[in-house]
Formats: sequence, C-alpha cells, structure tokens
Amino acid sequence: MSVTVFGSLNLDIALRLPARAAWGQTLLVSESTQAVGGKGLNQAVAAARFGSKTRMAGAVGDDPAGRSLLEALEADGVDIACVEVLAGQTSGRATILIEPGGDNMIAVESGANLDAGSHRALGAIDADTRVLLAQLETDPDQIAALFAAPAAAYTHRILNAAPAIPSGSRLFALADTLIFNQTEFADYLALDREPQGPGDLAVAQRLLTRPGQSVVVTLGAVGSAVVSADATAFVPAVAVETVVDTSGAGDCFCGVLAACIDQGMAMEPALQWANAAAALSVTRPGAAPSMPRREEFAL
Repeated sequence: MSVTVFGSLNLDIALRLPARAAWGQTLLVSESTQAVGGKGLNQAVAAARFGSKTRMAGAVGDDPAGRSLLEALEADGVDIACVEVLAGQTSGRATILIEPGGDNMIAVESGANLDAGSHRALGAIDADTRVLLAQLETDPDQIAALFAAPAAAYTHRILNAAPAIPSGSRLFALADTLIFNQTEFADYLALDREPQGPGDLAVAQRLLTRPGQSVVVTLGAVGSAVVSADATAFVPAVAVETVVDTSGAGDCFCGVLAACIDQGMAMEPALQWANAAAALSVTRPGAAPSMPRREEFAL
C-alpha cells in the first residue's frame, strides 16, 4: 500500500505580523522564517509521518530552493524519483503573512509547479498504490490526465480543491473524494456565506457527480464532515489551548486522511485522525515542519 501525491513544492517565507494588516498599511514584522512547503509537499510529509509509504510527483527548479525542497522530502522518507528538476526554472515560492492568533494570508509564485508533468506521476503509481492525492497549485490539465489515466483505476483518487479556481470544478467527476475548506466550499457553490457547521452542508449534494463519491468539508475549529449521496457524518474538532500558526493545517488534514484511507480505515475514523493531526499542527510554527508524527498523538 502507498500514497502518491501529485502537487506543488514551494519555499515558504513566513512573516509574523504584530497586528492585523489593512490594505495600504505598512507593518514592521516581529519575526520572519524560511521553510519548505507547498500544498503537495506538505501533504506528502503529513502522509509519510503518519506511516504510509509515500511518493511525491511534481517539479522544482534547478536552484538552491529546489535542492532544499528535495532534501526535506528525503529526510522524511518520501520517494522523490518522480519529482522533475526543470533546467532554467525557479522553484515555487510562497509568502505567508501570519496575524496574531495564527490566521494567515498566503501569496504564491508558482514557478516550476505549473510545468509539472503528470507522466512522472504515472510513473510513481504501481500495483501497491492505494491512494492518489492532488491539489490545484499545479496545471489542472495535468491533474485531469492523471486522474483519468487507466493506471489510476486501482487507486482511490482524492482531489483537494484548493485553492478555489474557475477550472477546478471540471475535475470533480474524476475524483472519488473531494476535500474543501469552508471558503472553497462557498466559492464553488456560489454561496452567500461560508458554512458554519454540519447543518449548512445539505447543498454539498450538488457537488456529487456520480455514485460512490464523497465530499469532505473542513469546518475549522468546529470539525469536519463527510457527505455522500445518502448520508452526512460529522466529526467534532479537537480543541487546542493556543493556536500558533494555521499555515498547512488543511494540508495536514488532507495528507493524514489519505494515509488513513491507504491504511484501510473507513471515512469516519479517518476524519477523527485527520482532525487530531490538524489540531496538533496549528500549535506549531510553519507548514511542513508542523506536520505531526503518528506517535505524537492518539485517539
């Protein structure tokens, strides 16, 4: 069994702000850090630290940032044979503004991520592959080719529909499980407000395109829910005393959920583990560095 992640790899520059920023305002940051990240890399690290054999497929530039990203994946035991190193290109970069209380805003320069070829991901899929996980920080056409390929027939395909982009919805029918946060859920369904709890998720049925699909919605500090054609199950969040940094919490949830499915869990216990892992991640700074190891927490 194994998890293959096709997605983005970024060098993260995090700036911790002394107060909530307003447009046009200049703030002097209290702290800045540099670490590896990107939705794909974060999710691969989370899956690997939860105990699944994990492969990463994507692209980096032939620059120092790219070497750092690959070294970080290897340090966590992630197979990087299907990460392309693109000559003359720069690796993806993200600037993260962290406000007091841990909320954040992220701006991404995609770089090599948009030229990642799905053929490398196909090379990563073998008879042991159980879960294929992708996000939307790479070219949607490459994700579509990967999810539709015959080689993916024996995998459980998970699409983390983040960030919300206009072309994202055309991929929904290709996935077995779709994952949204509150903002993405509201964007794709053109809702007037974000869902605040499981009672707001009846409209998730509109996202289902075929039998056997499920929609997972993360509801922040409230918890998460899974919606199928005939049922909705809600799993409460794990409370934490102090939120340090929410960067990567959603990626942690997705990576651990993928690992749980890879390891044969049903969806509700998988949500419990994913909730617990994400809760632990927000008590630590950084994205990939905050991903917990399975032995650090228990249900």
